[in-house]
Amino acid sequence: MKPLRWIAVAALVAASLVAERLAHHEHEYWFTGIPAFFVLYGFVGCVAIIFLSKWYGKYGVQRGEDYYDRHGDADGHEALTGAGEDPAPAEQQDHDGGAA
Repeated sequence: MKPLRWIAVAALVAASLVAERLAHHEHEYWFTGIPAFFVLYGFVGCVAIIFLSKWYGKYGVQRGEDYYDRHGDADGHEALTGAGEDPAPAEQQDHDGGAA
């Protein structure tokens, strides 16, 4: 961002903080009186979502490269016996090269 935009954003943040301190609010709960509580609450929540999703992606969703070779596939087929081999030999078909 250009320096002028950073200055404008900083001025808006400062004006917001000053206006928040000057206004009198009745706080329903004790923690709503803490300055910037909801900003910090939102930031911590977003950071928690990021780290939890990374953890779940790594340990809950991702599988190793050889997962299907070891465990078979979702349709119940058995695991392959070797790299690139078919579990059963393919049927021999005659191709006469002519029109059927």
